[in-house]
Amino acid sequence: MYHLWRKTAAVFLFSSLLALPAFAAEKAVSADVAEVAAVEVTGSRLAESTADIPAQTYVITREDIDNSAARDVQDVLSKVPGVNGLLNSASMAQDKYVSVRGLTTEVLLLVDGVPYMGTNYGTGSMGNPFDLRGISLTDVDRIEVVKGAGSAIYGSNAAGGVINIITRKPSDKSSGSITAEGGNREWFRGSVRGTVVISDDLRVFAGYTRTQEGETKIKLVNPATGLYDYARDYRGNDYYFGFANGPWAFKAELGDYKSEWDNTYLGFPTNNDSQKNEYKRFMLNYADGVNTGRVFYYDNNRDYTYNRLFTTNYRDKVFGVTYNRKQELGTLPFVFGMDFRHENGNVSVSTFTDDMYDKSRNEYAPYIETSIPIGDAAFDIGLRYEYWDIDGGEDAHEFIPRFSLNWANKNGLMYYVTAGRYFSMPSFYHIFGDESSGVIGNPNLKPEKGWTYDIGVKDDTAKNPWNFNIFYMNMKDKINYTSRQISEYVYEGQYINVDEYRAWGFEGQYKWNFHENWSYTQGLSYLHAEEKTGSSDWTRSNMPRWDISGILNFKKDPWNAELSAHYYGDRQLTNAVYDEEDIFIVNAAVSWKVDRTTIKLACVNLFDKEFYLNNNGYINPERRFILSAIYEF
Repeated sequence: MYHLWRKTAAVFLFSSLLALPAFAAEKAVSADVAEVAAVEVTGSRLAESTADIPAQTYVITREDIDNSAARDVQDVLSKVPGVNGLLNSASMAQDKYVSVRGLTTEVLLLVDGVPYMGTNYGTGSMGNPFDLRGISLTDVDRIEVVKGAGSAIYGSNAAGGVINIITRKPSDKSSGSITAEGGNREWFRGSVRGTVVISDDLRVFAGYTRTQEGETKIKLVNPATGLYDYARDYRGNDYYFGFANGPWAFKAELGDYKSEWDNTYLGFPTNNDSQKNEYKRFMLNYADGVNTGRVFYYDNNRDYTYNRLFTTNYRDKVFGVTYNRKQELGTLPFVFGMDFRHENGNVSVSTFTDDMYDKSRNEYAPYIETSIPIGDAAFDIGLRYEYWDIDGGEDAHEFIPRFSLNWANKNGLMYYVTAGRYFSMPSFYHIFGDESSGVIGNPNLKPEKGWTYDIGVKDDTAKNPWNFNIFYMNMKDKINYTSRQISEYVYEGQYINVDEYRAWGFEGQYKWNFHENWSYTQGLSYLHAEEKTGSSDWTRSNMPRWDISGILNFKKDPWNAELSAHYYGDRQLTNAVYDEEDIFIVNAAVSWKVDRTTIKLACVNLFDKEFYLNNNGYINPERRFILSAIYEF
């Protein structure tokens, strides 16, 4: 215990030392600055817009979402070059997540700036630290995606990139809306939301969304048999409420969703699996343009029933406090702060009398960020120190820097070179295992570590915005699963630090506004990723190397229309049963708005083409038509 308190005290002392120069600065932040509304930008605590971030950045607005054929957050994120949301995209029945630069578990999801990730997950293609179904698309205001290492800013898991989902805030006047949409495959979504302005400062808001989906193909068991696994049913409810009063804001989000699907077992696709999920998120936020503070708590509870035989319960509870302050030291801008995070992970099985595990860990992380002018250029520095105290496991600590040299001309064109270290903690599932699934715990697992290097150019403020970036990344101590067969149908495995991962590629996007009513956006991403296990040779990742998208938009009141096409090429499947045909999917949407009413017709997979997404026979969404109506009051 003494050893723990000594380390904890050292962390807080380091945080205080970082803060002293700023507090001692003769030039404090002016009163005018303090009156400016707080601006938070993903990827930097100093920047005032994503155009100022020396990295590949993308912003998807509420208007972009409304004009698209997207059914959920995963669909929306797939519009970003190099963000792959194909797996489990056919239905809402199973977990939804994305990969960035070929990584899945090393992608950090933020909801309103707060890391939203679980503690009980595996790794590889089925290891997802978050489930995007727990974020209602009707509650999303915009999404910001920043590629490259973000651990120096946000901490663990931010290796491939950071995704920040910013939810809707209360409007400036009392108002509301009602949404109803339906389609084939028994699709239904209904939503109601509203804001009541009580005074000049105080606004109260609330909303509810109901989502349903029926029988849907999700997996082809074997092309020779023609048998499919089906998602049988999905039902979801999302609630939120809160208030905003001057610099203070509070929001609560609660929801539940349950689903059933067939899961092939020993070659017979007749066994029924199901999930029942509940989530709660609470956040109290203070921001005055100089000081930003948050207190947050979330609780994710998932029951996973296998073949109707037994149920495994996974529960994640997280409490956190974060504070940062903007300050000037002489003429240099600084942001310094401290993050505290307490995580609790519990896994239990209905057929066992004792829990698989019930463990906790604490994170203490002081950080500082500054920008040093060098002529017409700037040298940005982000420094973060993390210390993790793990219950029953090996404690971890890491110093995480990020450096960027960037230059922007007077027209807004920015050139940048960035190097960032990343640091990804193993999950409780990795460390403590799950006896019911034959997973042996490994309390000696090390965190994944590596560097990402980016060089690029961007012009987000031009009439025709564009960007292009080349990157290289490497990872040591990559966590992977290894197993051995101990009987005819029983396997035993463990997560170990044996792998390395490296990848290089390029990404770019160009939006051509060629007419006052027409625009075309071209996205491009190439990923050459390789993995290495122990002393074996490097082998290519099974991720598609090419990710090419094109989006054509038309806007002329009262009409809006979008036609989008997505191509995934140069794929490699290790299971010879499935075809490696390149994937090409087309979606379309058209909407009509008069006064307070909007009608939209959308189609997913317009040509109803079926492709195999991975070695297990998962398939892309079947063709779906969705008709929606929105009334604002």
